[in-house]
Amino acid sequence: MDKSSWVGLLLGSLIGAIYVVWQAYDLRRQKKASPDGSKVVALVPSAALRLLFVGLAWWAAYQYTSADKRWLTGSLLVAYSLPLVWQVRRLFPRRSS
Repeated sequence: MDKSSWVGLLLGSLIGAIYVVWQAYDLRRQKKASPDGSKVVALVPSAALRLLFVGLAWWAAYQYTSADKRWLTGSLLVAYSLPLVWQVRRLFPRRSS
């Protein structure tokens, strides 16, 4: 791997990690404010802001760095989607027969 691949891998992972930490913080904050989950709408502005951050950070890294575009996008997708997979697995545990 050359330098641009490493830069892409690092930036994509960093953007995804910031998104994941921010999402976990917002979910904990919402759960503390409304333990029964009745105020889910309160998460919408923060979710929109997080998605705007991811889009702008990806675009800036894509345009203004020497990062390899495939590694940047791939590592961002992996870092962005792994926590989602873990959350879905917690919501729907595997049934034992």
